[in-house]
Formats: sequence, structure tokens, C-alpha cells
Amino acid sequence: MSKVLFVDDEPRVLDALRRMILTQGNGWNAAFSLSAADALDQVAAGGIDAIVSDLNMPGMNGIEFLKKIREDESRRWMPFIMLTGNTDTALKREALSQGATDFVQKPCDFLELTARLMNAIQLKRAQDQLAQMNLSLECKVAERTQELEVAQREVIFRLAKAAEARDGLTGSHIIRVGLAARLIGEQVGLSAERLRTLQLAAPLHDVGKIGLPDGILNKPGRLTEEERRVMQSHCEIGAEILGAELSEDFERFSGAGPGLVQSELLIMAARIALTHHERWDGTGYPLGLRGAQIPMEGRITAIADVYDALRSARPYKEPFSVEKSVELIQEASGTHFDPELVEAFMKAHPAIERIVDDFKDAEIEAEDAA
Repeated sequence: MSKVLFVDDEPRVLDALRRMILTQGNGWNAAFSLSAADALDQVAAGGIDAIVSDLNMPGMNGIEFLKKIREDESRRWMPFIMLTGNTDTALKREALSQGATDFVQKPCDFLELTARLMNAIQLKRAQDQLAQMNLSLECKVAERTQELEVAQREVIFRLAKAAEARDGLTGSHIIRVGLAARLIGEQVGLSAERLRTLQLAAPLHDVGKIGLPDGILNKPGRLTEEERRVMQSHCEIGAEILGAELSEDFERFSGAGPGLVQSELLIMAARIALTHHERWDGTGYPLGLRGAQIPMEGRITAIADVYDALRSARPYKEPFSVEKSVELIQEASGTHFDPELVEAFMKAHPAIERIVDDFKDAEIEAEDAA
């Protein structure tokens, strides 16, 4: 049952409304007030579904009362019908601009008032139902989006892990590279969203190795010049796997096939896959980019990848010490690596080294076996 608050400074008007409600029975639970100030207190106490108010009242008039009602966002669409004996069009226009739902001329026809009030209440109910449906839909969309993000992260990790497995490595390397890249990115002020994407994209840096021949990828001895060129092609293969060709500024895919989703994650991952072997001095591959021509994410991942390789055991070497690994990174500043990012690496190094300790290869292998 809807509760309607009737507000008028004339007791005889409220008495007449009370008698009409009692005699004509419309299913309303009615409340009455002789002033806007008292009416505000009743509304604040809760339970009021609609308001019928006189326009001309001493103290706080109907328009001022209406403004107070609309100040509260929860009452923005509460039905508010104005009663007035004033025929001033400008005054009515002002009331409507402040959010009045409707007008009824005094002395009012009770049947007309009833019809207008019921229409306003039904409209409000429909608005509430629509808002509830929208909220429910938003919740479902948010839930589904979260599920898709979780699935996306899982697919990315498995794809990156498959590439590392072809190279005789475990999933710990890609985890460490992603976390280390994020830590370096934090030091140079990347946004929270970009850092999150970087952590997910950096592990895909060597995904192109999936497309290399086993004989070259697993060759125990030195590679021939031709074999080296094939090995280096994993950068371009990786970018193609992650979504066709990149534009010249590396920001978007160009020449992409129909239906390709322009995912920021895939775009960044493709940039990293293509450029993580470029060098600051321009002697890297596959494009021979120099300095800031190399995308920031590629420069960051290069340091994270090389440091982790130095600190890790490989079939052909034992892990380097912390001191030696840091020394080699610093020596490569300005040649292999961006000097500014080397400084960022040094600031982040204690945290990066903790990652090396927390995600050891043997621990990951044991987790996988379980």
C-alpha cells in the first residue's frame, strides 16, 4: 500500500482530503502535515512514497519544499504533485523545472487528483523495477567479465608456459619475468592498469618459440648463421601469434583479419614479443630499433628477462650470483638497456630478488607434479 503525504497550511483543506480518502477508499495509507518543515521531518523518517503539496505556504513554500526533497538522490523520482490556485504560468514552469511531477488546480477534483497520483506512483514503480533490472544486469555483466578475465589470464599463462616448455624451462621463469617487469614499471610511474596489463603480457615475450623447429631450438652446440636467423625470427612469429601486424607506432594492429578483438593485453603482448630483443644502441633484432623507438614495455621486459636468465640455471650454465647479475645489467646500461630503466631496475632490485627466491624452478615443478 502506497503512503502519500498531503501538505497544506490550511487545516480545512487537509480535513477535506482526509474525508475524501476515508469515504472513497483508494487503498492509500495517508499522512498529513500543515507545514513543509514538518513534512520534511516525516519524509526523513521514511516510508513516504509520494507527496501532494500546496504551492503557496508561509515559511517554506511548495517550490522550496520541492527543492529540499530533490536534494536527496534517493528521492529524485519520488512522485510530487503540486496543488495551486495560482494560474501564473512562470511559477508552474519553475516548479516543473525543479522536478514537480504534475499540477492539480485548487479547489481540486478528488477523482482527478486520484488519477494523476496513481499514474505518478505507477510510473515510479516502473522506474524502480527498471532500475533494479539494470542493476541486476550490471552485476551479471560484471560477474561474467570477471570470469572472462580469469579465463584469459589462465589461457595466457598456459600459452606462455607452453613456449617456455619448448625451451626446456618451467613456468616459474614467466611468472618471475611478469612480476619483475611490473616492479620496474612501478618505478617509472606507469598507471595501475598499464602495470596490470604489463604483468600479464610480459610472460608472452617468447611465445614465438612455439613456431621454431625442434632441431634449432634444442640444438646443443653453436648455431650457424642461418640457424641464428631462424632463432631470431621467434620475435616476429610471436607478434603474429598474438594478433597480426602492428602499426608503425606499435599501438594498434594493422592489416588484421576480420573479427580480431583489439585487446589492450594482446596489443601490449605483441609489442613485447616483437621488441624484447631490441637494444638501446640499435644493434638488436629484429627491427634494429634504437632508444625510445623501442616500446617502453619491450625495454622493461628485456631487463626483466635477461636478469632472470642470469639468475637461473640453464643446461649450459649455473646461475650467476646476485652481485654478478646486477653488475652485468649495469654494464649494459646505454648499450643493451635503457639507462633510465636500469636505474628503475636498481631501485626495484630488492623486491625482484625476493621474487627470484619465492618462485624457484624446483618449487614450480613440484606444484605442477602435484
